[in-house]
Amino acid sequence: MNFSVTITKTGRSACVRVTGDLDYETADEVVETASQLLARQVELIDLRLDFSGLTFLDSAALSGLLLLQRRTTQSGVQLHLDHRPAFLDRVLQVTGLYDHFAASHSDAVAGERTLAGQTSSSESSVR
Repeated sequence: MNFSVTITKTGRSACVRVTGDLDYETADEVVETASQLLARQVELIDLRLDFSGLTFLDSAALSGLLLLQRRTTQSGVQLHLDHRPAFLDRVLQVTGLYDHFAASHSDAVAGERTLAGQTSSSESSVR
């Protein structure tokens, strides 16, 4: 299994890029990495999780994301789930958690364009 976590820090923002399967074997590594960033970078205002390389996630990963959401909120840091694959958006929608996580600006703009391009209320779009 190919799994990796890469950290990039820029000013008051940090990005954790997750590649591969995020599951019961790997979720703790992502949670621990992000938690260490929160503890060490007290000036942090944005924590971005880049999921452009995500291939799978399970309930343990979802639980880890919720834990990170609580920790970032307690620290006054905005958590962003960037470059979400369609399957992640679907899991967040089905579980009712979609609105708990901030979209990146580019994801939000894409969503607005999708909504503006709909021709009828019966059509929907999944990113």
